[in-house]
Amino acid sequence: MLFYALNYVYFYLKAGNQQAVHSSFVYELYTLAIQTKKEYYAFSELESLRQELISDRTELEVTDFGAGSKHTISPKINNNSTKKSISKIALYSATTSKKGQLLFRLVDYFKPKTILELGTSLGISTLFMALAAPSEAQIITFEGCPQIAEKAKENFEELEQDNIEIIVGNIDKTLPKNLVSCPSLDFVFLDANHRYEPTLDYFNQILEKCHNDTIIILDDIHWSEGMEKAWKEIINNEKVTISIDLFQLGLVFLMKDQPKQHFDLRF
Repeated sequence: MLFYALNYVYFYLKAGNQQAVHSSFVYELYTLAIQTKKEYYAFSELESLRQELISDRTELEVTDFGAGSKHTISPKINNNSTKKSISKIALYSATTSKKGQLLFRLVDYFKPKTILELGTSLGISTLFMALAAPSEAQIITFEGCPQIAEKAKENFEELEQDNIEIIVGNIDKTLPKNLVSCPSLDFVFLDANHRYEPTLDYFNQILEKCHNDTIIILDDIHWSEGMEKAWKEIINNEKVTISIDLFQLGLVFLMKDQPKQHFDLRF
């Protein structure tokens, strides 16, 4: 936690706002989608669902994902136990309101037709994206734990979202198999195994299905030295032109008509 806290202080001191942006594309994105305070109809509905989950003391048998899993990311959860309450998963592993609302605004801004997510958890982040997506959009989300995936499916049904396909099983095995038949990807959210090698591996696999206008978002890029190392290698990838570090999230773009630029921006 000290590593993360020190990183945040360092980042905050060097990060800028819209005045530090010398790119019309990034300036519009930052002012209209990232920093805007606009409220959307779905926010209250999703926060009601979140509170419902936080109040749910039902325990689930949780598959052991090992270090770096989003289900073991908080030291407040006993990682030696195979049982975790829905309440604790909602509190410590589900996407925060701030991140979820940003995902909603980004999907609303870019209007992607194909969305891929690694790390469904209880489906909060999935629903933020689904409720913002065009009606014809296809959303594919991957979750390793069958019991958590079942609860996510219940949440999708509760909010009447039938355009979400959830793929269950070890992502290291399910991702390569399903990417073969997957269409090109417009919008990607990586929030699964928070370690160096898996993060880079997932990114490189997904890159093969991306195109000029794809946006890729990575969660917890400063969570550990391994995640920071992965983030640095990703933004230095020759196919990445624009990268935005929001500390909690990292955004990368592959637009060939844009010069290679990196931005550290407050969020």
